[in-house]
Amino acid sequence: MSTLDTQLGTVRDWITQLRLGNANPAPLVQAANRQSLDIGPGETLEIAHAGDPDYLRLVSLVEQIFDPGANLIPVMTAASSPLCTISASSNYSGAEGAWLAADGLASTHWSIGAGQSAGWWRCDFPPPRNAVAYAMTARSNYGDGSPKNWTLRGSNDGVHWTVLDTQVGVAWTNSQRRQFSLAQPASFTWWEINITASGRPDYASPLALAEVQLYAPATQRFLVPAATDYQIEYLADRTRIKRLAAERRQLMALVRL
Repeated sequence: MSTLDTQLGTVRDWITQLRLGNANPAPLVQAANRQSLDIGPGETLEIAHAGDPDYLRLVSLVEQIFDPGANLIPVMTAASSPLCTISASSNYSGAEGAWLAADGLASTHWSIGAGQSAGWWRCDFPPPRNAVAYAMTARSNYGDGSPKNWTLRGSNDGVHWTVLDTQVGVAWTNSQRRQFSLAQPASFTWWEINITASGRPDYASPLALAEVQLYAPATQRFLVPAATDYQIEYLADRTRIKRLAAERRQLMALVRL
């Protein structure tokens, strides 16, 4: 029996019984009659079983959905908020401060100090935050002056740093957004993009970023699908469950005889 089976079995059975208006719990279900499948439009899950009168069969379905992890960096209106503080090694001007790379607007940006093509952009959270990915967006003009080589680093004391991701030779166009996954989830208080080279070091402000996001792990939820999402067909020795809705889902199906 899979982990998903274990998580969903009891809850799903009770949901089904409540929907049917039955006060008593259903009989225990044999493992062979509980199956899971990543199922898309037009695809069919078949559960084979011994012959049994159709009127005794009950089918319950639950879908497992993974929602993208939330951006841990809030929309900033200044360098500091109750959730975090944004800083950088330098700014080109007050109008291009570090926090503008976290204001939710691709039309604004952080630019490094004049003549500098290396430096760092940092987000400091009060407690450690667990993340699995990050993203950066190039400024809307002169986007090729975005980071070319960098490392994403994490620290819990601001002194000792752990390299979490390294990128080399990355080229950008205006307003381009790139997302990068960590090799494994990491938890740190300080998150820093340590930039060692710019794509256009000849610019007056040779390094800029429009937006930075740091993503938490995906969250999972369970959904009891609508009856119109699936077509259920009872045969003498098996039950067929066909996906009708357009989205692909991780389906847990149970046939109770």
